[in-house]
Amino acid sequence: MMERDLSPLDFTSIKATWIRFSSDSLTDYEWKEYCPAVFRKLQELQNIDYEDYMLSVCDLETLTEVSSPGKAIGMLYLTKDEQFVIKTIRKSEVKVLLEILPNYYRHMRKYGASLLTKFYGLHVMRRVGGAKVYFVVSGNILHSDAYIHLCYDLKGSPQGRTINKAGVNERTTLKDVDFGFSFYLEPLIRNRLLAQIKYDCEFLEAQGLMDYSFLLGMHVEAPQRVYYNRRSLKNTNPELTLADICQQPFRPGFKFGVKMPARAVKTPNDEKGIIEEGFDVSLYFGIIDILQDYNVVKRIEHAYKSLHYDSKLISAVNPNLYSTRFQEFLQRVFVSEDADFC
Repeated sequence: MMERDLSPLDFTSIKATWIRFSSDSLTDYEWKEYCPAVFRKLQELQNIDYEDYMLSVCDLETLTEVSSPGKAIGMLYLTKDEQFVIKTIRKSEVKVLLEILPNYYRHMRKYGASLLTKFYGLHVMRRVGGAKVYFVVSGNILHSDAYIHLCYDLKGSPQGRTINKAGVNERTTLKDVDFGFSFYLEPLIRNRLLAQIKYDCEFLEAQGLMDYSFLLGMHVEAPQRVYYNRRSLKNTNPELTLADICQQPFRPGFKFGVKMPARAVKTPNDEKGIIEEGFDVSLYFGIIDILQDYNVVKRIEHAYKSLHYDSKLISAVNPNLYSTRFQEFLQRVFVSEDADFC
């Protein structure tokens, strides 16, 4: 049986039904799926089985609420298998997603290693007599059997990008001001990674989107810490050169940001900057919160904050400047192992 190509109607269709989430419940819910054929294709791109997807998403009793890494208004939930993230969104975000969906679909088809949020479903749910709840289902970037020791929500903008230290715990998602790492990669891997980030940012800029984040989780592979002089860093621990995976970007199914090995280096906050701390890590990362356009509210925020801060350092800037700054920041985060330390 030949696979059917998507038509323009597939990007505007809505499938509605009434469902009951458990046999014990007496409450029926109106359940709508936006563009079901399109999202089914997006699921297939990531080898997601539709029936497994529906079982995970509709099992409301086992969802785990998690805190949002950013300033998002919506609630975040993890499915029981931790494979999917369910996020409630505003109607304005639904509008943005539906507008960009045709181009997003083409982008994800073209770039299998894209770092953009993997959207698997857009739904609205309403209990009889209740209000509508819009939510989007995406892949969990931090899904891993390994423990995530540190997690960061990064925008490449320092202004206001810190957290209240009083409430910090091991599960806290930190921000730009709290971040102080560089990750050393084999040159070929770094070049391919930054190229993919460029493609993704060009897409977001072309869609008029900004205020997105780079969600980064770090698993520390070795408990011991090794201290390096800058000049000796690139000559230590040859097992971390990543030569064994240098061909992965050319293989079908390769995904950046999934258990990617790197050497993490943290420079202490001193003026000398001579001693650095290096250790093996596995990185999990992706670009999230990509449904914010540069609307009137963001333009007003930009105008207001520009009166008090450097207009180039605030988060609310136009899509072109945001994309450029975001890429330049990540170029500093991911460093080539053959970099000149002199």
